[in-house]
Amino acid sequence: MNFRVGVDTGGTFTDCVVIDDKGGIHTFKELSTPKDPSIGLYNVIRKAADFFNKELSSFLQDLDFFAHGTTVATNTLLTHTGAVTGLILTEGFRDTIEMRRAHKTNIWDLYLPVPEPLVPRYLRLGAKERIDFQGNIITPLDEESVRNICRVFKYEGVQAVAVSTLFSFRSSTHENRIREICEEELPGTFISVSSEVLPQIREYERSSTTVANAYVGPKLTVYLSTLERKLKNDGLIRAFYVTASNGGVMTADTAIRHASATLLSGPAAGAVGAMYFSDLLDRKNLILMDMGGTSFDVTLIGNGKVTLSTEGEIAGYRVAKPMIDINTVGAGGGSIAWMDSGGMLKVGPASAGSDPGPVCYDLGGMKPTVTDANLILGYLNKDFFLGGEMKVNQGLAEDILSREIAKPLGMELEKAAYGIFSIINQNMADATKVVSVQRGHDPREYALVSAGGACSIHACKIAEEVGCRTVIVPKAASVFCALGMLESDIRLDHVKTFNASIPGVDLGDFNRVIDEVEKQALAELLQEGVERERASLLRFLDVRYAGQHHEVTVEIPHDCRIGEAHILEIAETFHQAHERLYTYATPENPIEIMNLRVTAVGSVDKSGLGRQAERSGGQDLARKGTRQVYFENLKGNAGYFEIPVYDREKLKPGDSISGPAVIEERITTVIVHPGWKMRVDGYENIIMEAAE
Repeated sequence: MNFRVGVDTGGTFTDCVVIDDKGGIHTFKELSTPKDPSIGLYNVIRKAADFFNKELSSFLQDLDFFAHGTTVATNTLLTHTGAVTGLILTEGFRDTIEMRRAHKTNIWDLYLPVPEPLVPRYLRLGAKERIDFQGNIITPLDEESVRNICRVFKYEGVQAVAVSTLFSFRSSTHENRIREICEEELPGTFISVSSEVLPQIREYERSSTTVANAYVGPKLTVYLSTLERKLKNDGLIRAFYVTASNGGVMTADTAIRHASATLLSGPAAGAVGAMYFSDLLDRKNLILMDMGGTSFDVTLIGNGKVTLSTEGEIAGYRVAKPMIDINTVGAGGGSIAWMDSGGMLKVGPASAGSDPGPVCYDLGGMKPTVTDANLILGYLNKDFFLGGEMKVNQGLAEDILSREIAKPLGMELEKAAYGIFSIINQNMADATKVVSVQRGHDPREYALVSAGGACSIHACKIAEEVGCRTVIVPKAASVFCALGMLESDIRLDHVKTFNASIPGVDLGDFNRVIDEVEKQALAELLQEGVERERASLLRFLDVRYAGQHHEVTVEIPHDCRIGEAHILEIAETFHQAHERLYTYATPENPIEIMNLRVTAVGSVDKSGLGRQAERSGGQDLARKGTRQVYFENLKGNAGYFEIPVYDREKLKPGDSISGPAVIEERITTVIVHPGWKMRVDGYENIIMEAAE
């Protein structure tokens, strides 16, 4: 038997999905190990191997595909634990990354803080050189100035070097030579050059992305290279892939060179999974909600597609690599409840994570969390954590929540717990409105997809707040990102600045540049081990009205030479996209082309999920008992009610239940809240609908 495996490292749990050669989906969870994420990865793989009665080496040998979503780069940036980084740039421009774009998220706050630069000013040093906007050398590179900089870096203990000179996207001659000198003077140092990381116009974005790449690169290099070597020594034969922020996967070697492309490694895979389900269920409009232990990620899928952004920020640092547009807030099962100075109850964004974790884990955590509140409210079964593998201490959770929250507020324990539940729901609903209402989408036209281990307890209440009437809980909801990895193609993004106007573009020059970028993109894709017949190339343009500051990215025809008819089509596509995004278009104005983007895609085999026949009236066979569960408004009253509990594994297609009800799975729990009803579809997904 051969397998396809996806492993996603989260803040609290490390998730694993195994799909066998018959299309069966098997899910596993283990606590994450933040100090060394590879330990958690190995723990969950061993659990999967044991399930199939295989030795670890035999299991790894049987893997046809292995993808991994890692938070190493993300956590390195968030916690400021990256490499000591030096920046070499054109002399006189050392303050570019500190000046940023002068944009403010709140224009009324004169003292709005910005994050400290990843490279301190004394390690931002200028080389004597200059290339103009056309790529002509104005001042030849003074190699001795570069060597002097390297001597300073060596003295200061620099571990990574970022190189970002002016107009390197026009000519990389100077950056290439600077890299060679750095390799001579600083052997073993991680080096990132902007002409490789992000060869496009805009000095700040290019410099910031290159710096982020260098800052997280050394730690990611050690992690991935060590992990890949260990896996192959233990039996892995096939390639080891890492998920990227663009929703694709790439080999570990490529991920190391483009470390900044992994900053949304795990959440991006969840969006890919949602697109897969969008096609599978023939529902083109979905909003994916993924609630794990530390964060809540929400993504909108419109007409079966996600939006890619090149204006993303991670912890306030601009990373202009293509990434799926995901809104993330600090709202998870481990989010800590606390009182502010005015005595108001707050939840998050700080999280207890997996170490020490929620109070009920009894691993040393002494701050009440959402998980503790859900346990007290009866939404979670204290005897069925991880299918009974993990013991929890409900009494301790009650004592701590009472001491820290209920008594200071003068409230009963269950009302304080429900307050925590309500606040986290509102936080997540607000995050959902950011990607829907605030961007011109009506949530009533979308179904919510509930993913992550904790989300399905809260999903109905979030849907009520945003106006959605349908919630889909996938078969592998609690490990949805790991499942999405198995639906991800190999994707490599390439960009080249190309300035032209519509009308007036030189078609000969345009097609020459397209051919040049596509040749490079295809060559790199084939180096990833992709067979030629599985390779395809997609084309995009960054376009704007003349004089605008920001661009809109539109897809353009591929597998052809661009002609006059295509140019008219591109212009119309841009006008429509601009009107959809900003509610207006001005077709009478000329259009500027800024960048050409080519995405090389290597298709991988997808999971074949078969539809099963539905039965009628079999839900009672899945009923496993009842328990006391707290609801705010059931039959006009608030309190604990005796609620039926169902075994998720015994629910079959066609079964239906009216809320309130609890559906327990080994690694997640679904709450069908009052006013909702559910049914199991032919793919074993739970579909919850709000009652009329």
